[in-house]
Amino acid sequence: MWTAEWWWKVQEMLPKGHTLASLIISTDKTQLTQFSGSKQAYPVYLTLGNIPSSLRRKPSEQACILLAYLPVEKMARGTLSKNEVSSRYQRLFHAAMTELFKPLVAAGKKGVEMASGDGVIRIVHPVLAAYVADYPEQCLVTCSKSKSCPKCEAGPSELDEPTDFPLRTQQKTLQVMDDARTSTTSASACYKACMAANVNGNVKQPFWADLPFTNIHMSQTPDVLHQLYQGVLRHLIDWCQQLLTKDELDARIRRLPPALGLRHFKKGISALSQISGTERKNIGKILLACVVDKLHSQAVTAVRSILDFIYLAQYRTHDLQTLGYMTTALQRWRDNKQYFIRVKCRGHFNIPKFHSLVHYVDMIKYFGTTDNFNTEMFERLHIEFAKKGWRASNHRDEFPQMTVWVTRQESVKSFAGYLVWVKDQIGA
Repeated sequence: MWTAEWWWKVQEMLPKGHTLASLIISTDKTQLTQFSGSKQAYPVYLTLGNIPSSLRRKPSEQACILLAYLPVEKMARGTLSKNEVSSRYQRLFHAAMTELFKPLVAAGKKGVEMASGDGVIRIVHPVLAAYVADYPEQCLVTCSKSKSCPKCEAGPSELDEPTDFPLRTQQKTLQVMDDARTSTTSASACYKACMAANVNGNVKQPFWADLPFTNIHMSQTPDVLHQLYQGVLRHLIDWCQQLLTKDELDARIRRLPPALGLRHFKKGISALSQISGTERKNIGKILLACVVDKLHSQAVTAVRSILDFIYLAQYRTHDLQTLGYMTTALQRWRDNKQYFIRVKCRGHFNIPKFHSLVHYVDMIKYFGTTDNFNTEMFERLHIEFAKKGWRASNHRDEFPQMTVWVTRQESVKSFAGYLVWVKDQIGA
């Protein structure tokens, strides 16, 4: 399990001159074409946990690099079923990632020589410590059954249970796959056996199976953008629209007076077709004020609890007191959420993104504040590492051209940094 105590214990076990490099990986598809066409890119980004977050979050510092573009070509479906096509895409993803991470197997165990910022040569052991992705990607990476929790053993129908489920480990996941293969005689039976244990039955060989010192389930980090704003808050806004009606909520939003730091939605929010993360944040700022005097007290308390949790989760520093506030807000939500079921806004709360809230406090203790791993940081890189390269290509056999373009841009920036260093040395 990734804890500070475990990390330093491993560090102390290493010979003198050896050190750990905690790798942070992110994968996310992005659309290249804007108005027509369906061209996509599937970049893999890499950064180090050893780099201060203040530098890592700035694209200009080049603390995050592009590792590869994963295959995105469409397969000929033919007579294949939808599930068979999906399974092939999933196996292709793990096969490509296996090739990409193959050098890490030996490097993580034996270490490789690297020069640190102070010029000292050290033996560095790169270890996959964190994987930043949205929920569907987390299920794909961890080989978890869709709609189950990729971090604990809660199944699709158990996500709203008040009890804490045991955490998944990759040893258990691999054991389920091995047991299914040895106890069944057909591919379909093996698939069913894996899915019954909340493990993806389509993947036979995960890319992380041989990676040293890695717990792929523990490495899945909190995702403020997709889990909190585009997930939890989105549901909450929908339920408020049902209780108030869309017209009433729009009218209340339009009547809000303009204020510093708040966006004024002149036409309400129901007419918005595709709501971005920034727009969702702005809606969250005014939601409570629009419902506080109209909804039942339990609904208002539930809305307030979720908003409290969202803002507390984004603190840039945490201690036991602030983490206690998050736990209290989550418990207050649990005490009042049944109101939405009672008024038939929702039939159940077996929603993966709501269940993910129970893991936030522990993940902050293990990995630090959520701004270290927010997907917004990596989505910003799509512009530099995918979209601009696509525009510079001739849009035919584009990925080799995009790779060359990115390499040239990095070379230019590196040389510019070298010139600045030379100038400083001469001036000194």
